[in-house]
Amino acid sequence: MLVASIYKATLLMACSTVAFGQKRQEEVLPDFNWTSITPSRDLRYHDCYNGFRCARLQVPLDWTKAAGIDTDESSTSWVVIGIATLPAIVPDTDPSFGGSVLINPGGPGGPGTDIALTFGKYFQGIIDGEKHYEILGFDPRGVGRTTPSASCYVDDLSRLADISQQGGLPPVVAGELGLNLHYQAAVGLGELCGQQKTNTSAGQDDSSIFSHMSTASVARDMLEIVERADALRNTNASTAGRNVTAGKKHKPLLHYWGTSYGTVLGNTFASMFPDRVGRMVLDSVADADDYTSGLWRKNLMDVEIIADRFYQTCFDAGNLCPLRQGHDQEAADVRKRVDSFVRSLETNPLPAAQGGRVRLLTSALVRETIRQTLYSPACSFDPLASALAESILAGNHTTILAAGGVLCTRIPRDHVPVSCAWCGEAAFGILCGDSAATATQRVRNVSWAREEVDILQQQSPTAGEPWTRVPLACVDWQFKPKHAFAGPFESTTPLLILSNRYDPATPLANAYALSRNHKGSAVVVQESYGHSAVITSTSNCTAQIVREYFSSGKLPANGTSCEADCPASIPFKPCPGIFP
Repeated sequence: MLVASIYKATLLMACSTVAFGQKRQEEVLPDFNWTSITPSRDLRYHDCYNGFRCARLQVPLDWTKAAGIDTDESSTSWVVIGIATLPAIVPDTDPSFGGSVLINPGGPGGPGTDIALTFGKYFQGIIDGEKHYEILGFDPRGVGRTTPSASCYVDDLSRLADISQQGGLPPVVAGELGLNLHYQAAVGLGELCGQQKTNTSAGQDDSSIFSHMSTASVARDMLEIVERADALRNTNASTAGRNVTAGKKHKPLLHYWGTSYGTVLGNTFASMFPDRVGRMVLDSVADADDYTSGLWRKNLMDVEIIADRFYQTCFDAGNLCPLRQGHDQEAADVRKRVDSFVRSLETNPLPAAQGGRVRLLTSALVRETIRQTLYSPACSFDPLASALAESILAGNHTTILAAGGVLCTRIPRDHVPVSCAWCGEAAFGILCGDSAATATQRVRNVSWAREEVDILQQQSPTAGEPWTRVPLACVDWQFKPKHAFAGPFESTTPLLILSNRYDPATPLANAYALSRNHKGSAVVVQESYGHSAVITSTSNCTAQIVREYFSSGKLPANGTSCEADCPASIPFKPCPGIFP
């Protein structure tokens, strides 16, 4: 991935929960032509990716007008959702078959099809116990293999030109000039995306995907997927001569696992359709009210704690950590070296000739690299220490400038859809649309932007700079979704809520706040660092709780603590089952 730009920060934010902690499937997945599938109103699966099943499900573009489009065959009235499903290890006729578990990797803007292809077997191994489930990954509206795609540019060349141009801007924290330039770049993007509006003379826009990407619309899509999956099983049973009506008294329920922004999606679904929730696991909780406000102020509380853990891990490793020097007396000395280097880059970025072009090592790039690394300490602390040492001590910036060079956590590039390679615009469409629909109206001028920058910088000197680009991205967003949900985010649905003790993007306090709003829910605290309890480190304790919940619905005591199996270390130590 390219890095130093306003798009990079949000693109990484959108894709990070897909990118961290990735474990490749053991086999190389073959190519699959998604356009070979004809979209359909019912769920029609096709064999794909060596053991998976793929489908393209047609749903109404505008759920507020869904009743009136049954006979409308116009392609502009529909969204076609890309679905990749890992079948259960038993047929759906088996008494132990538990149904479909829908998954969302977060972002917003993360593609569920890729998380199913790369993590499906891992999730299935955790969930399966007395009951056996299929894992269903879907790409939300505007994302990945779902069409139409959310894109503001006419081609990738134009997008690259803007990324390169804005990558040379001074940091957003470097005085008024830096702030003003990034602010105006965000205004420019809003204007560019706004050019997709139709019927502008009437002040309406009914056809652009950006008007229909809200979390509420995706939640309604999930309900449709659940109902179409149930209808497919009923059809198969009827074809096989089995009685599908006997004992069937209830509407099909959603089983779901959401991570990061995926918890906002799950929270929204549970609040909108509380009687349609079966099992729901929400891992690494984003505060829904803070998210819909567009402020993003309840995310960075743990960043410096985890950063200090990195420096302490390096110091404790002695000469095995290349970033530590012999004269260092404590971990703070290692940190001071890095902090001083990053601050120097605010006014003096360093050039490097790499890959046939000139690259600039900037404070924003290094801070974003560190922030990303804190998502998955178990596998990223070691390569981060090496990359920083190369830059700071040897003047070699190749590793830290390389796309994903520090991160141990990349989706196999062969399987990332082209439209997700630039998932920043999809993230804007979701997060800016949601906040435009529900946030208290405010003047998002430069003064407001300065206040946001100052607040987030105070929360985290390490991550505040790249994080400010998220709320700033929405300063001139011109679309308000047709279908929105502003809360209240609450229900009597008992949810299983997971959180690391320290998380760089979704602190533990958010998990407890969510549990209070959904009566009977339980929080499980995994004693680890990073973003997503089940991805950053394995924990047999956490896995057993999840398995029991899916088998019987039983929840542990609220606040139950689970030890992690694989703490972060320098040098890196393999974590069986996730980081081989």
